[in-house]
Amino acid sequence: MEISLTSVLLIFLIPVVGMIIVYYLCPVRIKKSLNTEPGKYVMIEPLRGVAAGLVVIHHSFYSYNLTYHGRWAPINTTISDLEQYAVNLVSSIGSIGVIIFFMITGFLFVDKAIKVDGKVDFKRFYIGRFFRIAPAYYFVVLFVFCVVLLSGYRNYGTAGEYISAWSSWLMLATTKPSTISDKIDNYQIVAGVLWTLLIEWKFYSLYPLICQFSKIKIAAYMMIISFLLVCLLMSVNFFDGINGGVLISFICGGLAALSLKLSGKVKNILKSNIISVAGMILCLYSVSIGLDVYSLWPCIGIFLLFLSIANGCSVTGILKLKPLRILGAISFSLYLSHGVFLFIFNKLLMNGNGYFVPAVLAILSAIIFSVISYHFVESKGISLGRRFSNGDVKDSSLEKVNA
Repeated sequence: MEISLTSVLLIFLIPVVGMIIVYYLCPVRIKKSLNTEPGKYVMIEPLRGVAAGLVVIHHSFYSYNLTYHGRWAPINTTISDLEQYAVNLVSSIGSIGVIIFFMITGFLFVDKAIKVDGKVDFKRFYIGRFFRIAPAYYFVVLFVFCVVLLSGYRNYGTAGEYISAWSSWLMLATTKPSTISDKIDNYQIVAGVLWTLLIEWKFYSLYPLICQFSKIKIAAYMMIISFLLVCLLMSVNFFDGINGGVLISFICGGLAALSLKLSGKVKNILKSNIISVAGMILCLYSVSIGLDVYSLWPCIGIFLLFLSIANGCSVTGILKLKPLRILGAISFSLYLSHGVFLFIFNKLLMNGNGYFVPAVLAILSAIIFSVISYHFVESKGISLGRRFSNGDVKDSSLEKVNA
C-alpha cells in the first residue's frame, strides 16, 4: 500500500516532535516570545495547538492524493492499509480541528461580552481583530506569491485578469482567491483553509448584535434555545452541507462560556476527565461508523470535550505538555502556511518520494516558518494593534483568539 499504518501512526507525532526540535534550536530571544502568558484559560492555548496539528496532518493526506491521484481528497482504503473505520477516523481529524477553532472563538467572545455586560469597545475590538489577523495573513500571502513566481504562475489573457486574480489574495479571505499557480488550482496551495477565515469574519460582523443579549440570564436563555433549535434542525437534516455543524460550534462555544458562571461543584464535575473522555469517545465512535463530523452527534461529542477543557480539564494531563502550548502560540501561522509547504515538498521538491518523508519535511518547515512569523510578524502586529486602539489590552484572552 502507498500509505502504511506505521506512517499514519507516526505522522501524528510529528507536529509535537517537530515543535520540540524547533523550540530547542531557537535563539533565546525567540524562545521568550514563544513562552507567552497563557491567560486565564490555560488549557485553551494548547487546545489550539492540538487543533492546528490535526488540520495539518489531515491536509498531508489531501496533498498526497492531489499530487499522485489528481484529487483533493482524504485518505482512503485504496491508498492505505487501514480498515474502513480507521479511514473514517483519520479522514475526520481536520474537521474536528476546525470545529474546535470555531468553539474557541465562540467561547472567548461570548465570555468577553458577558463580563462587560455587552459594553464592548467595538472600535478597539475591530482594530484588534485586524492587527491580529492581517499581518500573519499577508506574510503568508507574500510567501505564496514568491513560491508561485518561482514555480510557475497561471497565464491570463489581459492585464486586468492578472490584477484581478492576484489582488483577490489581498482581501483577507473576504472573497475566494483566484488561481494564480499553473500547478495547483484555486487556493489549494494553502490547503483551502481560507473558507474558515471568511466564517470568522462573518461572526465578527455579528458580534455587536450578540453583545445585545449578553446579560447573563438573557444570554443563557438565548444560547440554550438556539442550541436546542439547531440540534432539532440538524436531526432532520435541515441544513445544507456543513452549515449546521458550523453554527452549532459557535453556539457550543458560547454555552461553554456560560458554564463558567455555574457553581464550583458543577464546574468540578464538568472539568473531570470522565466528561472529556466521554466526549472524545462519542465523537470518535460517531465518525468511525461513517457519520459526518459536522453532523449532530460528533459535534455533541466535541462539545462535551470542549466544555470540560474550558472549565480547566487537561484531558489526563495531555494539555499540560509544553510543546502543545507553543504549538498553540504559532497555530494561526501554522494553519495558514502548512498547505504551501505540503505543495512545495509533494509537488515541487520530492515528487515521487511517497507520503511520509515529504509530509514530515513539510510539517517541520511549516513549524519553522510559523515560529518566524509569530516572532517577527504576529506579535508585532498585536502590539501595533494595541497602540492603535489606545492603550494596553488588559484581557489577553481576547487578543489571542486565532482565526
